[in-house]
Amino acid sequence: MTLHIGLDGSRIAKAQYTGTEHYSFEIFTHLFRVAPHHHYTIYAPRMSTKQLATGSADVTWKIIPFPRLWTQIRLSLELVGGSTPDVLFIPSHTLPLIHPIPTVATVHDLGFKHFPRYYGRVERLYQEFGLWRATAGATRLIAISEATKKDVLRFTHYPARQIDVVHHGVDLERFHAAAPNEHPGPEQRSHLPYLYGVGRIEAKKNTPRLLRAFRILKEKHKIPHQLILAGKPGQHGYDEVEAVLSELPDETRRSIHLIGYVDDDANARWLRFADALVFPSGFEGFGMPALEAMASGTPVVASNTSSLPEIIGDTGILVNHTRAEAIAEGVLKLIRKPTTRKRLVAAGLERARMFTWERAARQTIAVLERAAAKDNHAE
Repeated sequence: MTLHIGLDGSRIAKAQYTGTEHYSFEIFTHLFRVAPHHHYTIYAPRMSTKQLATGSADVTWKIIPFPRLWTQIRLSLELVGGSTPDVLFIPSHTLPLIHPIPTVATVHDLGFKHFPRYYGRVERLYQEFGLWRATAGATRLIAISEATKKDVLRFTHYPARQIDVVHHGVDLERFHAAAPNEHPGPEQRSHLPYLYGVGRIEAKKNTPRLLRAFRILKEKHKIPHQLILAGKPGQHGYDEVEAVLSELPDETRRSIHLIGYVDDDANARWLRFADALVFPSGFEGFGMPALEAMASGTPVVASNTSSLPEIIGDTGILVNHTRAEAIAEGVLKLIRKPTTRKRLVAAGLERARMFTWERAARQTIAVLERAAAKDNHAE
């Protein structure tokens, strides 16, 4: 069966990539690779900011500029007045207002349900409306983890039989352990030894508690490490981060480096030479930084909540993210117990190989084919 598959390419057209954009780019690339017999139309407001490898697949770009609410309004108009694919794939849970064809959407997380205080009224209403539209109009939903699927079932009435769990993959060519003859770059070398954190710098990601844990490690346990935090200031509680930073003694503050947004290659380099990824986020739909660290041969200290135990398994140190002392104790287990560190590094490398984008793409194609056939029975 050959399908005409429509793809919402608005995320891959963004200038800077974070979680949803990376997912969109990788899943599109691997859809073309594993199912080149289908025909694809990418609808987007502009071309992708990264080179999208289409291989031998039949891929058409449809560039349709529009200033705001591109998916909801402009893509709707295209689907009504233009060519009609057999099935539409939206790599987020924002559906077109009108979509007269079977549609599959991806739900990444429902953080706004868990942390409503960090969302403004307008943003919260926008998220609520998007979730309502997705669960009211999608033929099938893809959840990126069992934890996200449970949240969809908890907060909506969407049928469980129409939700497919498809885990992310990890780019093992980019994220890999350091080779025996590989040395850190000048940026990494000047901060050795260091602990690494990546993601938005905000209370929603538990950055304030991470900073307090680092203070304990420096002042009580006298660790020699720097703390490198990569990521932009977030919109959900950055003021709380600033408040904690202002409380830190000068000596501890000088050991903390907020380096801003880093691209994929820089992130991979920072991960490879870190003594640990410290990822105490209070909520994750998947937890991509943890998987990338595992693939890089870097042990992980992470929260024992939401999707993180599902992704990390027994290959990392899972801690109570609500206690700075527990986070600090988790880090100490890694940097003071070489045998524990060695065991977790080996286990993480092995587990990371289970998560491939090829596997994710094959599962996604199966979901799209079922949606096109309007098969909504449980497998």
